[in-house]
Amino acid sequence: MEAELRAICARLPGNELVSAECANLTGGLPDADGVAVCQTLARIPQAAYVRTGLRCLAEAPALEALVEQVAELSLDAERFNVDFLNLSAQPASKSRLVLRLANALHARPDLEAPLHRFLVVAQAERWWFGEILAEPQRSYEAHDAKPYRTSASLPTRLARALVNLVVPPAHTLLDPFCGTGSLLLEAQAVGAQAFGVDWNPKMAGMSMRNLLHFGYPAQVERLDALHWERPADAIVTDLPYGRLLEDLDWRSLPLLLAHLGTLAPRAVYLAEQDLSHWLVEAGYAPPQVLRVRKRPGLTRFVHVAHRSGLS
Repeated sequence: MEAELRAICARLPGNELVSAECANLTGGLPDADGVAVCQTLARIPQAAYVRTGLRCLAEAPALEALVEQVAELSLDAERFNVDFLNLSAQPASKSRLVLRLANALHARPDLEAPLHRFLVVAQAERWWFGEILAEPQRSYEAHDAKPYRTSASLPTRLARALVNLVVPPAHTLLDPFCGTGSLLLEAQAVGAQAFGVDWNPKMAGMSMRNLLHFGYPAQVERLDALHWERPADAIVTDLPYGRLLEDLDWRSLPLLLAHLGTLAPRAVYLAEQDLSHWLVEAGYAPPQVLRVRKRPGLTRFVHVAHRSGLS
């Protein structure tokens, strides 16, 4: 078979962000098992929910046929390691299976410092064998230690996934309700230039200090988002909710969305309800709406929006 690129994603029931992130980073949509055929693996290191990127080298309907195919590959696999991932409902002996594939490689293994890492994957109707080429760096985990946070601060993994919906292609990113800077941290971490705005001086200050703590530029202003005029490639923001709404005239939301739509052609809005009709009224094309559990007991809506006329 012709080698193809595949990604394996986390399987998180109730989190529709997984497929969307994988599609933007790799160009592939995962199947029910979380496996996607990809166009590229280059962006997997920044991923939140993609677990592994591989080059598929062999595939068969049964293990015996897969072992035969691997033995015929004549791979340069000196100093290798083989692991097993069972995505099927059938039990399988990992040690026995790995040994069979290792013997088929006709090369010297190295469990401590392998030069080649292979993975055997079992799905309901197929077995396949691939070489691991990319894995997430999980740099967002370091941001769990940010010195300033509130109970409303986004989990870092969720914040990274939201940023990954627009980076790439975006190079500059605006968060008009930046809070403690969770989204700004993730945007900077994946190489985007990020700007933050918050009307609350306490929040703006916390965001700036968090960015500086990790060595990132603190491009944050205390300002009403309606007065921000600097354009960006994309907007990613967690819209105010709960008690924070007491300080935001919710009736002005259509006006706010219309203004933000003039600043960036792409946007990701996290909200406590479906804002599709308001986004369309504000000049966006009908958005893709994803449901995600921000934390246990709280499901929120992610709107991936493009300004009308933008493909």
